[in-house]
Amino acid sequence: MGDWVALFASFALAARISGGGTAASLGILVPLVGRILPALVFGFVGGVLADRFNRKATMLVADVGRAVMAVGFIFVGNFRQLFLLTFVTELLSMMRQPAREAVVPSLIPESQLLAANGLSLLSNYGTAPIGSALFAGLTQIGSLLPPFGTFGSSIGAAFALNTVTFLSSAVIVFFTPIPSAPLSKDRKARNRVDLRAPLRDMTDGFRFVTRSGPIRRMILGMAAGLFGGGALFVIGQPFVEQVLRASDAGYGLIVTALGVGVGIGMLGMTILGTMNTRRPLVFALALVATGLAIVFTGFTNTVAGAAAWTLVTGIGTGVAYVCGFTELHATVHDELRGRTFAAMFAFARVALLVSFALAGVGAAALDGVLAGELNEGIRAVIVLGGAVVLLVGGGVLWTTRNELRAEFSSEQLSTLADASNAITWMRGDRRSSDQKDADKETPKG
Repeated sequence: MGDWVALFASFALAARISGGGTAASLGILVPLVGRILPALVFGFVGGVLADRFNRKATMLVADVGRAVMAVGFIFVGNFRQLFLLTFVTELLSMMRQPAREAVVPSLIPESQLLAANGLSLLSNYGTAPIGSALFAGLTQIGSLLPPFGTFGSSIGAAFALNTVTFLSSAVIVFFTPIPSAPLSKDRKARNRVDLRAPLRDMTDGFRFVTRSGPIRRMILGMAAGLFGGGALFVIGQPFVEQVLRASDAGYGLIVTALGVGVGIGMLGMTILGTMNTRRPLVFALALVATGLAIVFTGFTNTVAGAAAWTLVTGIGTGVAYVCGFTELHATVHDELRGRTFAAMFAFARVALLVSFALAGVGAAALDGVLAGELNEGIRAVIVLGGAVVLLVGGGVLWTTRNELRAEFSSEQLSTLADASNAITWMRGDRRSSDQKDADKETPKG
């Protein structure tokens, strides 16, 4: 919740620094780039810390550090300070996220992981409306608050609230019994005598993520989902205004439908969390549904139709993310879990950054190039983004199909084949008997 309050407050802060007007839209890029850029530079570092050092201590340092940074935002006066504080805050978040995800399976039985991840991700994205409402409320009552901060009490109060939430998180973590990361004797020895050991840890983690087929597919699938959804998010407003010829209210309806869909998908997986779900299969099917929904969104001509398909997009995304997180929790060994999740977060941020960068440029480049309804560049970008998700989901579904078949032993497959042959023989024998009876009843001549 505090993160969402801070996000909206940082956008408002960027607008104040830029002076408003058209420059405000460019100013918002500063906190956005500050949040995404650390993943490009230090994507795997947080995973190395999570797998090598005490995870509880790592989370505590990150929470307290982010609380200090939140205080600094109150006194920001220019874009350089805004970018620097945002960058450092995101670095601390990248320290905390892999450590947090790495300890989840050690606290929760595997049978409850799906439900736990559904609740966890729902709390991440479901608190966005609460954060938005809190910031809006602080803006309304800003004049009643004591004057503090560079750009007014409302923005200062928002970051002060964020400070409180970070400290609250630190208190919760402090009183939660969290086991230390298991470190093999070989890695302990290397850590004592070789300063290059953390670099080797990073290399080992990257090799594991890129060479392990199931893990690679999960991470690639989630990154592809963010790539397609990011394109829809970036050009959603011009799509509503220029293509659907609707007002800002239409864009608000589509954004709301997306958020509600994500919540439905995550809540549904939470409710069904105790069932024996084939997570890779559900993950692949959810990606396929997400891709198709984004494609159909690009072809719609009404706000209601776009909102309906965006709702399906959100549901598929929510289901895919819960299944993806749970599969990584359940299948990755504890010693590599931090680096695996660090890679997932890094690839996700890179996918979003690429999507943000290409969406507007692609819409302008494709405008008038393709035939039919795709002649409009904005439609073409949305459809192509959905096609990327659909292709990746189809590939994951195909490989998952082969793996599900491989779950059966040769004896089981042989038994299934014998049963199938027996059923075929009985059906054929019955047809022969029926044909003989019919021949007897048919008059000759």
